[in-house]
Amino acid sequence: MVLTHQTAQWFFGDINPIGTILEHPTLGSFKIVGVLKPFTSLRTQFRADVFVPLTSYLTGKNPANDWSTLNAHTFLKLTKGITSGDLDRQLLKTEREINQLLKPLAPATLHFRAQSLADISPSKEILTNDPYVQDIRSMYVNFAFQLILLVLASLNYINLTLARSMNRSREVGVRKVAGATRSQLVMQFLVESVLISYIALGVSLLLLWWIKNQIQLSWLTWDIDHLGYLILLFFVFNLILGLVAGAAPSFILSAYQPVKVLKGTIAPVGLGKIGFRKALIIVQFMIAMVYIFFIGHLYHQVDYMATDNENYQRKDILNLNLAGKQYKTFAAEVSTLKEVQKVGYTSMMFMNRPARASIKKAKSEASNSAFYYAADRQFIENMGLRIVAGQNLIPSNSDGPSPLIVVNQKAVEKLALGSEQKAIGQLIVLNDSVSATIIGVVANFCHYDYESKIEPVVFQYRPSLFKVMSLKTSPVSDRKALEATLKSQWMKYTPDQEMNASWLDTEMYERYYNYDEMQFMYIEGVAIFVIAILGLIGILTYSLEKRTKEIGIRKAIGATTVEVIQLMSKEFSKLLAIAITIALPLGIVIGQYMNRFYVFNQGIGYLTMSALVAAILGIALGAVGYFSWRAAQANPAITLKAE
Repeated sequence: MVLTHQTAQWFFGDINPIGTILEHPTLGSFKIVGVLKPFTSLRTQFRADVFVPLTSYLTGKNPANDWSTLNAHTFLKLTKGITSGDLDRQLLKTEREINQLLKPLAPATLHFRAQSLADISPSKEILTNDPYVQDIRSMYVNFAFQLILLVLASLNYINLTLARSMNRSREVGVRKVAGATRSQLVMQFLVESVLISYIALGVSLLLLWWIKNQIQLSWLTWDIDHLGYLILLFFVFNLILGLVAGAAPSFILSAYQPVKVLKGTIAPVGLGKIGFRKALIIVQFMIAMVYIFFIGHLYHQVDYMATDNENYQRKDILNLNLAGKQYKTFAAEVSTLKEVQKVGYTSMMFMNRPARASIKKAKSEASNSAFYYAADRQFIENMGLRIVAGQNLIPSNSDGPSPLIVVNQKAVEKLALGSEQKAIGQLIVLNDSVSATIIGVVANFCHYDYESKIEPVVFQYRPSLFKVMSLKTSPVSDRKALEATLKSQWMKYTPDQEMNASWLDTEMYERYYNYDEMQFMYIEGVAIFVIAILGLIGILTYSLEKRTKEIGIRKAIGATTVEVIQLMSKEFSKLLAIAITIALPLGIVIGQYMNRFYVFNQGIGYLTMSALVAAILGIALGAVGYFSWRAAQANPAITLKAE
């Protein structure tokens, strides 16, 4: 067996694994002969954890002539003169022959498809047994999220440009009086927009370089096959973006009439009772909040997965990888420590994909697949699994497997055993040969993947497969000290191999709560919100410039600063209220949609959404209050003299 670098670290930490034996419940023992160098998994379709010889794999339950086992990839190199059409005709012929052989055994038929290597990724169609290949629709969805940022930025540019229209309208009037045509003015504003777009591109590339060096994401690769094409795409896309963002302001500003401009009678563009710029504010904040709600829901689920103690107990659980045959003597000494409450054993710790077993009510029936854990009574107690019927595994000191098993509710349902109570005492066939009696049923729980559907689970006492010692400890303030004590005891019995131990709650937190991914999410959320705030500042600037004399007159007749702030904040509070009223239902719908992808979830994070709304409102109203306060501080004698 050859391990990937990540798998070797997962099982052995920094210990050299070469020569160590790993066992599989059905395929037998494998000797580790090599570890691959770290590689970027995103650069390959094959994201395996281990590599075993095909001949060893086929000696198990997958014989070479078993055409019903469709879990392999076959790669063909066509000889010269043979086309893909010739291959398709040959596959059709083979398909008919195989289906004739399978017809007496099963009604199902097999279909074979050929796919060009160049068409594997991005895949234009989703094929069965084609894992880790992103289809074109998923890529469109990912691009759509990023386009939201660009749409917000474009709306923001339009908003800020139109907010400055009161200042630039005089420039337009003077230029038109001097002889400038509308096409020349349109070109001027478009050139300004494109230049700003390219300046933004330069700043963005610097930020991208910083992100590349500061944030390491497992799903993100920086390798580019055709860098020249990408650079050209950036420049062309930036040109189009600048033209699109500058189109509306350029045509609106260039249409101003010199007489009206110089008389100061220009009115803002409107959409009914809501001004065009106000409508942009509502749209911006609505999109920004929906996107932030999406990130909030994602954080809510990640936090749940990282700290979950509902499905099974994670707190104060220390797991040790077993080595040698003297673990019972070692366990006896460990159990005398005051910090250790219980010692349990299992073949695989939760949150790793466990081995599979087949279960059925009678040998004549078709088998059902189930996840299999070799475990003892103490392990189930340590994990805090809830027994809904029957009892836990029976304590035993035997070295042989027990005929008594504990299953989950899904196994009872899959085997059609009736209620959980009726399932107690019933015999089932395990792995097509062993008769086992169900003595207990535990509630369904997430044992390895929050996204996967609930499947049958079987627990059986089988010491020969125990690979992990699970220690339930009392709350320990100094975990390092306990680990050091255990290590000294470990070396008495296994001096030739270092102890590999990990705290379950810490391990699960680090697995799900990836700091770099969270940081990346925060950056996206902050970027979107900053864009929305800039749009708000733009409309604030326009409004305050328009009402400068009004504020001066109000102050001259006795209005206080607080009254001026309230007057200016009232209008923008209405805009924010409209945006929130639209965004909240959309945020709830997004949360419900996201939860469809997670079988185990904590529902809608209403508290998280409330906190996000409060933060957004607080910052937005703070900006409104600050700029209103600045306007209210202006001296009326100066503002009323201004032209």
